[in-house]
Amino acid sequence: MVGQSLLCLNELRKWYGPNEILKGIDLEIADGEFLTIVGPSGSGKTTILRLIGGFAEPSSGDILFEGTSVVRMPIFRRPFNTVFQDYALFPHLTVNENVAYGLRVRHAPRATIDSEVARTLALVDLGDFGKRYPHQLSGGQQQRVALARAIICKPRIILLDEPLGALDPELRRRMQEFLKALQRTIRTTFVFITHDQEEAITMADRIGVMRGGRLVQVGTPHEVYYQPADEYVARFFGDNNLIGGRLGRGDGDIRVVETAMGAFRCTVGRDAGTVPESDGSAVAMVVRPEAIRPLLRDEGLDNSIEVHVESFSFAGANSEVRIRPVTEPDRVLKMRVPSSAGDMPFVPGEVIRVGWSTADCRSIAG
Repeated sequence: MVGQSLLCLNELRKWYGPNEILKGIDLEIADGEFLTIVGPSGSGKTTILRLIGGFAEPSSGDILFEGTSVVRMPIFRRPFNTVFQDYALFPHLTVNENVAYGLRVRHAPRATIDSEVARTLALVDLGDFGKRYPHQLSGGQQQRVALARAIICKPRIILLDEPLGALDPELRRRMQEFLKALQRTIRTTFVFITHDQEEAITMADRIGVMRGGRLVQVGTPHEVYYQPADEYVARFFGDNNLIGGRLGRGDGDIRVVETAMGAFRCTVGRDAGTVPESDGSAVAMVVRPEAIRPLLRDEGLDNSIEVHVESFSFAGANSEVRIRPVTEPDRVLKMRVPSSAGDMPFVPGEVIRVGWSTADCRSIAG
């Protein structure tokens, strides 16, 4: 993590009537970290943000900021600020007045307010927009005003509840880059909520993956993407090929997995403690589409099979090839390869050999 633990969630639970929304969340957030919590609608991610921000109280458990519980602390005393998806700007106030609002309610001196507003607007690249009103701004500019208003009082943590959800794809991409650069500049802890897997991977130092009120995995983007803790995470982050089998012989973290397609060498995923070590245990073999590549010669890979090419789909820089193993023709696998400027390199119906390395193959509990 980036620094020492700043915020700790301990066995956090939340009930709304008979529905348990959060089911015992344990999470440590480091000082200066960009943490993204990702999951589908209804998984509990926004509830976590509401509890941290003080907009709701946990049914049980605790929230510790620098070792002190903030569960009973009112919103205005918590050193956190929240940026909402709808920005919540005051339409009758100028940009300067919106950004100054937090300092004004704290009765800061006028000279301090003026200098801090100018400094903060320059930080979000809106130095020339102070006299405009929200309706005179684009969506991205409104979002930066909301960010400026959140950071001007120098909170220790900024909570962001899907703030990019209303933006078009190109503006959303630019704002992702802007947000990450801003966080690195001000060195403030960000807790960012999204349902977009690509957004989480692009922006986060660490990712927490939610499912049904539980955190099923917390790790770096690389760990979550290439070392999923279970099938849910593997399917949530991209088009992983998941192939059922049985754990076989091996040494240490490298084991053979016996499948209907054949026997393959894999690394064993033990992160969540879900993979039994005994031979014959049911597992799922996970291979990312980009890890599978055509073999033009004997490249010495541990894992290779013959496949029928079913289809080839051009998708810009990369293309997707759907393939069916000769030994298990009812199964469809996906292979992602760099696109060629020339003719289509794969012809539907042809038989080719493909392979992947042991390091790119992971077994998790089946």
